[in-house]
Formats: sequence, structure tokens, C-alpha cells
Amino acid sequence: MTAQDRDVTREVTDQVDRLAERLVSSLADAIAVPSVNPRYPGQEYDKIVGAEGDVSALLADLYAEAGAEVAKVTVEKGRDNACGVVPGAGGGRSLLLNGHVDVVPAGRLDKWRGDPFRAVVTDDTVIGRGATDMKGGLVAAAYAAVALRRAGVRLAGDLVLQAVVGEEVGDHLAGTTAVLEAGFGADAAIVCEPSGQAGTLPASVPVTPGLLWFSISMEGKTAHSGLRGMTVHPTLEGDALGVNTVDKFWIVYQALRSLEDEWARHNRHPLFPPGYFNLLPGVLQANPSGIYVPFFLADELTVEYCVYHHPDRTNEEVIAEIEGRVADACKSDPWLREHPPVFEWKLLWPPYSLPDDAPLGAVVAGAHAAASDGRPPLSTGFMGVCDLTWMDRKGLDGLVYGPGVGYTAHAENEYVEIAQLVQSAKTYALAAIEWCGLADPADPADPAERADGR
Repeated sequence: MTAQDRDVTREVTDQVDRLAERLVSSLADAIAVPSVNPRYPGQEYDKIVGAEGDVSALLADLYAEAGAEVAKVTVEKGRDNACGVVPGAGGGRSLLLNGHVDVVPAGRLDKWRGDPFRAVVTDDTVIGRGATDMKGGLVAAAYAAVALRRAGVRLAGDLVLQAVVGEEVGDHLAGTTAVLEAGFGADAAIVCEPSGQAGTLPASVPVTPGLLWFSISMEGKTAHSGLRGMTVHPTLEGDALGVNTVDKFWIVYQALRSLEDEWARHNRHPLFPPGYFNLLPGVLQANPSGIYVPFFLADELTVEYCVYHHPDRTNEEVIAEIEGRVADACKSDPWLREHPPVFEWKLLWPPYSLPDDAPLGAVVAGAHAAASDGRPPLSTGFMGVCDLTWMDRKGLDGLVYGPGVGYTAHAENEYVEIAQLVQSAKTYALAAIEWCGLADPADPADPAERADGR
């Protein structure tokens, strides 16, 4: 690193430090907008649509302050994506900083320290819905661009900024895919999702799992509760009299639980902890048809599963394995042989892996080290899924790096550490310098010469 490079690095990181208080204030403003995804299950679309666009507008103002050319991309009214391009001088690679403005519902309000949409700022944290997932990353990326401008840095390549809707339900056609198809792409991307934990700095995340959401519906035969004994003992009336779907689900549950154990033993990945890949039965409803008292055998059952699978496996391969395992288990039960469970596949989110030889990983690692104590970031797998998948479909490589305490995402009292916000903003700015390159300082179009002294 030359003396000039050290001077630029120091000036940019100093600018981020000077902007830290404003960064936290802007994050609080973003949290105050209850931008729950209107398509999230259980939400009343017409009552909440539009808040995503309000957060995008807040980010658009910051993009403009950074010297970006700002545009709005809208697929659904009220659900605006904000895009900013800080134009480079030419001759450099372009870099995209992407994040989503939508959040999940607040959950149980009585479990929150206060109003989830009014940020609580302590000496070292910001608490509120979206603080970690992922308004913290969005705001940090915007302030990285502001810091570059205040430091008088002009890049050779373009810096592209995106604040998109829809990520929480995989609605990329209204969000990330829409803005990429509108022309706001780049040569590589950093998705600013949370990649840290409490007391750590963000990790560099080159790989995400596959995600599947499916339901299984089962049919039984109702009867009076007093007849249960005669229905569960095959020496008596058995399924000729009644079939309780809760009992039959146990066969399916055990089959998938056994498969989950097999994955823990054999489906290993160096960047994920053993047992990470899983099959979660997260929602279960069983009852007599139209009746919600336990005085009948339940003849209806629906269970909703969420699956995270190994990134080296395709969704189609895993779907076939799950359906096959359930079918095999049902062969041993006379009722289920004749009345097999019915699958509905609701969300198919493919995995993503950054190629090993992609240069972006080294660039982000170097920027992280330069912004902190000189050590490269931890490399790990992502705890969930993100829009890298849809970028990959458009031929764009990227990785995840961003502020947040991952285990508080989607939880009550979600929070982000201020140190991670500052570290992320510095890393984004320094990664942009390394990836995009610096413009010739003699270029008369250098914005440092016309930044009004800022």
C-alpha cells in the first residue's frame, strides 16, 4: 500500500467516524417506518402497502447526498425500489451494494422493550424491528457512499446502490430482479444482510443454503371421541370406524425427523455447523372438519415445513428425496397407502455459492482488515437466504457482508451493534475503492473539486 493509498484509507475511515452519529440517527428514522412486507402471510395488504416505498425514499435522499444519480423502479404501486449510481470516471469495475427495505411483522408486542417501530438507541446498540434485518446494512451502505464523497474520492468504476422491496417473501420480481432488469446491475455485488453475531464484526459470507417451504395435507375419518380406543387398536374396529390424522402424522413426522438426522450426520459443509441443514415443522393445524373441540377424531391435518438444505444440492433433488421418504413411510400403514399425504410446494429458493476463484472475496477481506485490526473477516455460511440467488440468475457474482446480530433477526428486541454499523460502512467504502479503482486525480470531472467544501 502506497502512502497515497494510506492517506485515502485514513480519510475515508475518518469520514465514516465523523458520520457515525448521523448514521445511527438515519437508522432510527428508517426503523420508525413500519415497512412490513405487505405480502407477508397474515398481513392486510391494502392497510400496509406503501411503507416500503417510504423507506426507499429515505435511502434515495442519502444516495443523492453521495452524488448518485437516483432513480425509482416500481412494479407495484407504493412498493418503490430506490436505485442510485455514483458514476465513475471510466475504466474501472462497477460494484453493487444491495439491501431490502421490507421487514417481517413485529410479533408479540408485549415481548418488546418498547414500540418495535421506535428505535431505542443505547451507547452501543440500536434496537427495533429491522435494525439487524436489514435496515442497518442499507443505511451503512448509503453512508459509505456519503463518506467517499466527503473524502473527495472519485472512483474509476460506478458504485451502484439499491434499496429494494419484497425480499422477505422471495418477491424478487418486484424487487432485486426488477431493478437488475431496469439496468441497475454491476460487475459484482455485496448484499448488506447481517453476517455478524453479538460482540463480533461482520463475517464474509460466500454461500447460502437452499430454502423450501411446503405443506402436507392429510385426510382422516372423524368419529366420537369416546370411540378412540376402538379406532387405534387393529384387533377392534380400526380405520373402518375412524382415523385420527394426528396419529397418522406421527408416521410422516418420524420419517422426516429421521431424514433430518441423516443430513446432520452426512450433509456437511465447511462453512456451516453440523446439523444446520434441517426440516422444520413450524405450523401444524389438525381438527375435526369445521370443529375446534377435542370431542371428535381429527379428520383434517395440514403441516407447514421450512427446509434449509445443502448448497451443493438442487431444490429438485431435495424435493424428490423428501417426497420419496414420506411415500416409503406410508407404505407400512394401510390407511396411508390408500390415502397418501398431499404435498404443496409454496416457495422454492435455490442456494448460492460464490465461485472459489472470484476476486471479490479477497477484496472484501482486505477492506475489512484495513477498516479494523488488520485481521481478515471470518468466513461462514449464511444463516438464511437472500437476494444473491436472484443476482446469480442474472449472471452477477456476490457475497454477503453486513452489520447485525443474526440470531435476533425476526425476533423480539432485534438489535444491531453500532460498532458493526461503523465497521460495515468503512468496509463498503474501502471495498469500493479497491474494486472500482480510483479516478485520475487530474480528471477535471473529479467531484472533489465541486463538492462545495464538504
